[in-house]
Amino acid sequence: MQDHEPTTTTEQPVPDELVRAIENNPEEVALLVERMGLVNDLIDVLELGVGALDDEMVRSLARTGTSLAEVADDASDPDTVAGMKRLLRAVGDAEEAEASPVGAVGLLRATRDPEVKAGLGYLVALAAALGAGTEEE
Repeated sequence: MQDHEPTTTTEQPVPDELVRAIENNPEEVALLVERMGLVNDLIDVLELGVGALDDEMVRSLARTGTSLAEVADDASDPDTVAGMKRLLRAVGDAEEAEASPVGAVGLLRATRDPEVKAGLGYLVALAAALGAGTEEE
């Protein structure tokens, strides 16, 4: 049988103030200890999550964050906001109008309407902007 060296513990004295707090508020202290356990569990989970992230995951998350920031920047542009509102209002109006099917002749006849002309002009401008955007990429 091997002889084990006695282990020495370096116990620090408990401050009297802490002892009194425990004696006066045992339920609150028990709750605090329980919550500290939960906090420690959360820290353990976070450490596991951080350890699981490799460099490529971090780079991918950074790229995604950058892309989202660019989209948010574009979406917050006043012209973009105004255009989206205009488009959404038009979709709502078209939905309320209960449109009926239109053939080629009906489409040509509709081009006499000033509102249809304005809408087509907007769609042409949108198509041009989309085309210009693909050249930039």
